Amino acid sequence: MKKIKNIKSLIAFSAIAISIFILSCDFKGVTDDFDIVINNSIFKQQVIVELFDPVNQANLEADNILKVEVLGRDADKIVTDAGENVSTSKFSRGAIALAVNPNKNPTNEPVEFILKVTGTNYLTTTIPVFLSDTDSIATLSANLVNKLNTPKGVDYVKETKSLVNNTLPTNVSIETSGTKAETKSEVTIEAGTIFQDANGNPISGTQIVSEIVNFNSKDPESLASFPGGFMPQQITDENGQIVEDAYFETAGFVSIDMQIGNKEVKKFSKPITIKMQVAADYINPETGSLIKVGDIIPIWSYSKDDGTWEYHTKGTVKLESGNFVVEYTTTHLSWYNLDYYGRRCPTGWRYVNRRWVFQGNNTSISIRMNGISSNNSISLYSDFVFAGTNQSVSYWSGKTYNWFDGQKFDLLNTPDRNLQMVVYSGNSRYNRGIELFRSQSFNPCGGTINIDVSSIVSKLPPPPVNVYVRYKAKCNGKVIEPTIPLYMKDPTRGYWRYMGYVYRGQITLRGIQLNTPYEFSTYYRGKFYNQTITFDKTEYINDNYQIPTELCNSLF
Repeated sequence: MKKIKNIKSLIAFSAIAISIFILSCDFKGVTDDFDIVINNSIFKQQVIVELFDPVNQANLEADNILKVEVLGRDADKIVTDAGENVSTSKFSRGAIALAVNPNKNPTNEPVEFILKVTGTNYLTTTIPVFLSDTDSIATLSANLVNKLNTPKGVDYVKETKSLVNNTLPTNVSIETSGTKAETKSEVTIEAGTIFQDANGNPISGTQIVSEIVNFNSKDPESLASFPGGFMPQQITDENGQIVEDAYFETAGFVSIDMQIGNKEVKKFSKPITIKMQVAADYINPETGSLIKVGDIIPIWSYSKDDGTWEYHTKGTVKLESGNFVVEYTTTHLSWYNLDYYGRRCPTGWRYVNRRWVFQGNNTSISIRMNGISSNNSISLYSDFVFAGTNQSVSYWSGKTYNWFDGQKFDLLNTPDRNLQMVVYSGNSRYNRGIELFRSQSFNPCGGTINIDVSSIVSKLPPPPVNVYVRYKAKCNGKVIEPTIPLYMKDPTRGYWRYMGYVYRGQITLRGIQLNTPYEFSTYYRGKFYNQTITFDKTEYINDNYQIPTELCNSLF
């Protein structure tokens, strides 16, 4: 096959059920670079990133709401699904498709990078991404916090204070309400403090605008908004050492931003004081008991600018007005997190001596589910949480699997800490449904873990069906086999969910009810294309679909 010279004009084409979606593309002048079969599956490592506003996903429907920047070790290897520079990409409905440029990663090595996401009225966040050599199509989802309408577990406050001679004439304290988070954070700035930029230069102005966002440690919406996730790519520990296999377990976190005019405040001439409440029912993971006065919690700072973690100090829990609080000072702004931390199991990819090395033996989960075979598997959402909590291990720990007796899957890079597996009645992160099953606690570091979920079978509704689709299209002597992501929205849900990739014209759609209309959508170059389809059988195969001549002539 001839080499593809112009990835930007790859095919954007999807065939599903009786219909075919022709996505807006122009193949003229490009097809000489292809053999008779045209498909856009040249990328060996791809990722779909879905971002959610847990209060109202419709806020992300419009284009240009969010912007993305790629940071980190392998940032220069990342392109869009159309092979374009990421700087030209945009989110659509909160989703973006990215790929690893095969010319910059010819041996298919793992890649690691960070997505920095900014948006109007949204709190800036960063998302770490790791793609192994086998991650041909990975999916990742995370929450975004809309400051104007925060989810359960998150409180936001914005205050404007007047400055005299570029500083505050009196001490100022700014506190979140605790309405949604049930805990509060308070920031106190001393009168006469000089506000500085990142280089330590004084900032002049007549007003300072402060924004504080406080997150609790128990609500899923809050935990899903944790910056960088609970499995950071690397941290700088209390000894100044870089650690690449750490995990975090949070007791609460806070974002603090200040601005004078159009300049961000990054430093202070005098330390500011931060006071954070800790929930009374929080379990100290080091003792296994409820938090109490005198407990020590490490405090970490996190930069929203480059996604770096650094140890800040230790905080001692004290009692104040009936609440457990941790108080500390700082001379620079960032996210601040009350985080216990530990090391991961010695299994997975590690970056050693400037190259990726796979270490250790996999942990395997083996499922027993009496009465359910692979032929009638059930799509359910599950997650791995720290034992005795609802705190997910990482962005990656919650996934939708097809459950059946004998199913096995591997766990990599897990914390060396007792976990539990939780299975829900829903089939996506944002349609979890109710909790059906919670396993006994187990340590995930090596070996096979047998888990019997047979007890949930009687709790499940009649299973839906799987629909297999395979299409090839003919167009002026060319055969088109699409490889693109597919999303679906059914009448019972108000949001789009990722269904998988149409790979070379093939996909199995799981969890489908026959004779029910579904709206499908495909994504290419920052835009979605929709079509409503009703299935009346479980298999659709057409290897000779003829694209209308008029449309064909416009493409080639």
